[in-house]
Amino acid sequence: MPDIVLVYFILIIGACLQCVIGFGLGLLCVPVLYWLMPELVPAPMILNALLITALLTIKHRGAIDVKQTGYSIFGGAIGVLSAAAVMVYVDSEQYRLLLGSCLLLAVGLSLTGWSPKLTMLSNLVASIASGFIGTTTSAGGAPMGLLYQAQNKDKIKANLSIFFVFINLFGIIALLVTGSADMQDIVLFLKCLPAILIGWGASYFVNNSINEKATRILIILVASFSGLALIFIHR
Repeated sequence: MPDIVLVYFILIIGACLQCVIGFGLGLLCVPVLYWLMPELVPAPMILNALLITALLTIKHRGAIDVKQTGYSIFGGAIGVLSAAAVMVYVDSEQYRLLLGSCLLLAVGLSLTGWSPKLTMLSNLVASIASGFIGTTTSAGGAPMGLLYQAQNKDKIKANLSIFFVFINLFGIIALLVTGSADMQDIVLFLKCLPAILIGWGASYFVNNSINEKATRILIILVASFSGLALIFIHR
């Protein structure tokens, strides 16, 4: 199977899962795509995430908590700026290790099952972590997902999506300003666009017929194995 066909297939599944369960695009796609087309990580995937979270924000806008979103955007901006500073100083080998480590951190947080109380402090901590991991890997949903996991499904999708609209926007701007992304990344994003839109459309058909718990476990397993492979297996 040609790589581009496989890349499209993975993006369609990731975009569909993001729309159905509130996360999945980054954790599922990033580690696999890094091996197939490493040039898609992080900037083009951040742009893919920006698009899909913008669509979800519009769909679930009625469930947005404006006060908590303000806290999370502030914390996320700190995480993005920290990540942008780090990205300036890492080479490709160091980035592979950073990507693997951040993915395993995200997986570890997802596996804890701990449901922290939604407060200003917990929101700031989770959003800083998500901003950093999201900018370096475009898979930063786990810390914020952990924070919101006890909320209803619409509130999860609405508040995580609006948070990541701003954080992905901040992230891509920071990468462009620091020279860690360029116009070629935008071209690659445009090539991914059909797959993201197909996945978004497909979610309307599978939204009520998918086992969310099993899907989350599958995503976490894929991300775990991929994170370990990034750290211990050389290309």
